[in-house]
Formats: sequence, C-alpha cells, structure tokens
Amino acid sequence: MKGLFVPGTVACAIVIACAPTPAPTPPPVPQPSPPLVLPPFEMDTSRNANRVPPFQETPLIVWGPPPAGVSHPERKRTYDLQNQSTTIRFDWPRQAVVGTTTIRIAGLPGAAPISRISIDAGDMTFTRVVSGTKPLKYDADDHAIVVHLGSPLRAGEKTSITIDYDGANRTKGAYFRPARHIVWTQGETEDTHFWVPTYDFPNDKTTWEFYIWTAKGERALSNGRLAGSRAVGDSIEWHWVLDKPASTYLMTAVVGNYTVLQDEPWRKVAVGYWTYPDSIQAAWRGFAKTPEAIDVFSRKTGVPYPWAKYDQIVIPEFQYGGMENVTATSQNDAEILHPAWAEPQANSEGLMAHELAHQWYGDLLTTRRWADVWLNEGFATFMEQIFTEEAKGVDEGAFDRLGAQEQTIDADRRARRPIVWDKWVTDPIEVFFSGHIYPKGATILQMLRHQLGDALFWKAMNRYTKANAYGNVVSDDLRKAFEQTTGKDFKPFFDQWVYGAGFPTFQVSASYDRAAQRLVVSAKEVQPRDSLTGYFDVDADVEARTDSGIVRFVVPVRNGTGEAGADLKAPPRSIRWDKGNWILDITDFPRSTAMMRYQLVNDDDVLGRVEAVDVLAQRPADQAALDALIRASRNDKFWGVRSRAVGAIGAWGSVVTRASIRPTRSVRDALVLATRDPDARVRQEAALALGQFVIAGKPPLEVFFRLREMARSDPSLIVRGAALASDIRLEKNAALPLAKQLMTQEVWNNVIRTPALNALKEIDTPEARQLVEQYASPAQ
Repeated sequence: MKGLFVPGTVACAIVIACAPTPAPTPPPVPQPSPPLVLPPFEMDTSRNANRVPPFQETPLIVWGPPPAGVSHPERKRTYDLQNQSTTIRFDWPRQAVVGTTTIRIAGLPGAAPISRISIDAGDMTFTRVVSGTKPLKYDADDHAIVVHLGSPLRAGEKTSITIDYDGANRTKGAYFRPARHIVWTQGETEDTHFWVPTYDFPNDKTTWEFYIWTAKGERALSNGRLAGSRAVGDSIEWHWVLDKPASTYLMTAVVGNYTVLQDEPWRKVAVGYWTYPDSIQAAWRGFAKTPEAIDVFSRKTGVPYPWAKYDQIVIPEFQYGGMENVTATSQNDAEILHPAWAEPQANSEGLMAHELAHQWYGDLLTTRRWADVWLNEGFATFMEQIFTEEAKGVDEGAFDRLGAQEQTIDADRRARRPIVWDKWVTDPIEVFFSGHIYPKGATILQMLRHQLGDALFWKAMNRYTKANAYGNVVSDDLRKAFEQTTGKDFKPFFDQWVYGAGFPTFQVSASYDRAAQRLVVSAKEVQPRDSLTGYFDVDADVEARTDSGIVRFVVPVRNGTGEAGADLKAPPRSIRWDKGNWILDITDFPRSTAMMRYQLVNDDDVLGRVEAVDVLAQRPADQAALDALIRASRNDKFWGVRSRAVGAIGAWGSVVTRASIRPTRSVRDALVLATRDPDARVRQEAALALGQFVIAGKPPLEVFFRLREMARSDPSLIVRGAALASDIRLEKNAALPLAKQLMTQEVWNNVIRTPALNALKEIDTPEARQLVEQYASPAQ
C-alpha cells in the first residue's frame, strides 16, 4: 500500500478527479534562454574562499518523542484457515454487502481440541450458520461471530462452516462511490471482515474464491484467475479463484462499468489494466511500463512473478495511492490517470512499481505481525527505487535514495522510533504513516546492497524470497537469510538499524600534510544517545579529487570514532564523505567554498553535486557561493541539481537587500532564466522562488512580467498554477484580474485553481476572500 504523501507526485494534487479532462492545446515549448554571463570557473585562491568554517553547534538533530500508543502483540491463532469460498452482491440502496461464505478450517498441529471458533465479522447480521446441513449455535457482536462446533476440533482435523450474512450501511471494508457507480473494497490493515467474515490478521494464509454478482453491463474484479462468468437472471456472476495462499487482508472485489485493456503477456502471465471507458489513453499512459517492471523484479530477485495474472484497476475516491491486493492491485484514479502535459510531475511509474513489488514482498512474503510491516512497505519502496534506477538511470535512482533518507530524518525529528514497532492508539495503520517504514526500510536495504555489492546482495534476497515464499515473515528471517548467504554476522547491523532507532550524526574533519602529501579524514559520532539509539558501525567511502587524479579509501567507524588516510600526489580539490550517500546520517563536514565549488562542477555523483548545493546555500554572504549556485542552476546536466540550486537561489533572493545590488540582480536574472528550463520541475521551482523575490520591500517589474507570462503560456499547466500563485503573493490585488481569468479553466486536478486559492488565502484581502468564496469547495 502506498500513501498519498508519495514524493514525486504533483504537489497540488488532491483526490478530486476521476477521468482527466481534455488538455488545452499547449503553447510552444520554451525557447532556449540567452547565456548567463559569469566569470569563468577557476580555482579560487582568495582567503575567504579557502577558509574552512567551524563545526556547527550540536546536537545536529533533536529526536522527536516516540509515537503515541500501547503495545499490541501478535494475535495468537487457534485454528488454521485453509480455504474460503464466498458469494456476494452489493446492495446499492442499503449500501450493503450480502453474501454467503464457506470457511474450511483445520485444528492446529499440537493444539488442544477446540469446541468453538471466533471469526472476525464487523457489524453484520447472520441468517444461517451451518456445518454441512447441520445448524450451529453462535454468538455475535460488532466485531466477531463465535461459532460453537458440533464436536471438538482436534489437531489436524478439518471442518467447514457456512455463514449467510448481511452488512448494511458500510463505512469500512466496502465503499460505494455513486459518481462512477463503483463499489470497491479495502482490507488493509484489518477491514476485510467488514465485507466478508474471515480470519482478519496477516499471520495466516489461505486460498479462496469469490462468486461476485453484478448488474449486466458491469464487471467484477477479484484475486486470482477468472474461472468463468454466467448470466443469472438479470445479473452476471463472476467466478474468481486464487489457488495459492495469501493473507486475507489482500482479498478484493471491485464492481463497476470498466473497460479492460490487455497488455502483452509477461511469460504467459496475463497483464491487464481496468479503467473507465472515457480514460483509455490515460490508463495506457499510467500503466505502460508494467511489463518492464515485472521483468526487472523477476530478474533481480531471481523469482519469476509468482501469481497467475496481474491486473491493476483504477478506483475513485481512494484514501491511499494504491493497494497491493494479490494479483489485483487497486490504484487511486487521480494518481494514475493524468494527461500527457502533467508529466513529469504527475508520473505514475513509482506508484505502479511500488504496488507491483508487493506481489513479491507483501503478498508472496507477508509480514507475520504489523510491527514488522517494513518487510512489506520498505521492500516495496526499495524495489520502486531499483526500477527507477533501471528504467531512468543511476542519477534518478540516487535521487530517489536521497529522498528516502531525507524523509527518514524528518520522521525522526517528529517522532523517533525503531522501524520494528508494535505500538498504536486505535488502528495498526498508524504504524505505516509515521514516516519510517517506507523510506527507512528502503534505506536499510540500500545500505545492505552497498555493503555487500549487487551480486551477493541479490543472492541473499533470492534466498530470503524463496525460503519464505507463500509464508509469513519477521525481521529475523531476513537477518538469517543474509547470514546464511554471506557467512557474516548481521546481528549488530540489525540491532543498530532495525531494532534500534535513529541514525548517526557525524563531525568529520580532514587534514592534508603538504610535506608528506598525505590526507587524513577523521569522524566522530555526536548524535544524542540513549536506550534506543547508540553508536552505529559504518564503513564510509571517502573520495579525494586532485589535479593528479582521484583517490578513494574507507574510514571504518567503530564505537563512535574512525580515522583513515591516503597518500595524494597533489592537494585535494574536493573531499567526499560517504561517496554515493549510502549511509543514513547527518554529517557536518566543514570544507571551504573553493572545495564545494569544485565539487559542484566536477563530481560525477549526482548526490555529491546536491550536497555541494546544500552546503553553498548555507553561505548567503559569500559571493563565490552564489555564483556557483547560479552556474549549477543553468548548467548541471541533472534536473534535480538544477532544481535544488534554483531553490537555494530563491531562498537567497528572499533575504537580499538593496545594500547588495549585484547579488540581487544576479539572483533575479538566474531565477528568470530558470523559468525557461526545458524541465517543467525546474520551471515550477523557479516560479515558486520568484514568489519570494523582493528588493527593498517590493518585487521588480521584470519578475511580475515573467510570472504573468508563465501563468498564461507555460506548456505545463502545473507550472502555470505555480506562476499564478507566485504572482498573487507578490502583486496581491493587482494580480486578481489575471487570477479571475485563469481560474475559470477546468483542468485536471485543479492544478491552476488550487495553488491560486492557497495564495489568495495567504494575502487575505477582502477582494481575495471574495474570490476564494466563489471557487473554494468545502474540501479546500
């Protein structure tokens, strides 16, 4: 499952759209800007440029308090659910699920005989409970039905129970969406029992089949293969069979008027996309790379796609980004169905890859308890990163990794906790969205990958996947698989990164002895330590770039300190700590502006150039730092570095004054030039940055003119929305005529109107409030 906070989605996207509206005819692509005239880059030998600043004040991070909640142990099973067969129909007038389910169970090996069983069932009425033809006594409340068996069920013995049930006025489990006349179900975490009585906890697996009744003209999707369909009076019965075991929270049923698009099969595995009849092209766009992703994941894991088919279906008004129902993923229509002009911001490949990865990690292997759900979500996020790297290149993959690290750091600032965590207040879904299990889980796997190298890492992943296929797992199963594969002891790693909380923060220093031509790099951990967070053992890759070549070595950090050195034939021009940014950490490594400028231009690692941008951005009084950022915003080959540099320059522009006229003009010129970048993400960042730009208390006319031009004519309507919002923030009421004109447009996801409304609320003039009242819906 993936939440709607996913990085990379459109910043202003909200769950309001179904099929995208036709895009207006786009204007011409932005023309190349004139060159930005700056002095040529050369080594800065001035005293200021070569000054090494002091360490920052510690602590470098303050841990947030742990999330609220009490411990919830794993549910103890009293029987084995072996198969379930259910016939259901959805009653629209009563918003009810009406069904009959037959549950086949067995006594657990070695267990004492049981005379009654509890079956999860949420707020239902029951008209018949039998075993064969024999009626059974039962007790029921809003959470479960307790069935009294005709005779005690002993270990290994089997029996079956059939229950006729009715669940009206559904607010959980089954969702009736009248705008599209679609019903969809959602089980994770423990909501399946609100639409079908079952064992509703992940630590058991079963096979199942559904007979779903629909009106003629409608289709029903469920798990497994379609065994058949037949007319029954005025209805159609759709028979779906899952013949390999899975956990019941992965059960699904979706009913509505759908068009089914069949892609090329992957090794005889059918690949289908269920979409609305008016959204066919958008569905092809959103799902297009599914077969490629299946191939990547099968090849990397060494485990071919493990199910009979793979369908994805768009559903309206979904509370998450997607849900990995086994063989039949539900996807939020607003996340998948987007017009071509909305890319790259609205690209849905990440969501597609994430939910597909769950077919291995989440469905084939399933967490045994919610405390270890990072084994589902962290793995899917990691595989999503792997697909990005494979499909878009190493730079995009690295940028994804960095995003996950930054999310994890922010999560620990808010609420530090180990990634294995069994505490929540009302619902285990709280464990999912504290900001840890997705990004930190992926980052842990990336650290293991870097530590072992790709060949050995994927060999260990293959062992873990095959050994636990169609079963349940906890974190220690992963540790054992890696130990068995490598012969190494991974207990310290798991104690620090999986069962412990937090991450290391380093003070790093470098000294170069010109006479001995030797560089020494030292590191000290300075993170606040307690019972949850201790020291972390890491091996940090160091890279020194010189005029005589590149030298690399490793600094092993143990018990909080580490030091190593290397001989250099020439003084270092730049020094990287943790080349590639594989370690989850915060590092304070003071280096001169000259070094960071050199790194920004010459580092072959995109994350090294991002680091240089971030460091130089902290030096607002340094003209050389500003010049380097301006060059990067213009010249770096990777959009993410250009965008980051634009954001840094924009922050600079919000604090400059008339007392520093050259930085002010160069900042303005750089931001205006960035609005013509070929990548819409950079143009969007530039538009937002211009919204903060002032000189001596007011924005220059050039900024007004460019923002208005962008708002009217940028090829991306997302950029137009950002530009209009910035113009409103700067011009206030003077921008309202343009706002009134552009806000009348009905476009996908309200990407013009929503940011404009947010800006109008911020300026909060009487005229702006009037416009807000005209357009704002209750949700806004």
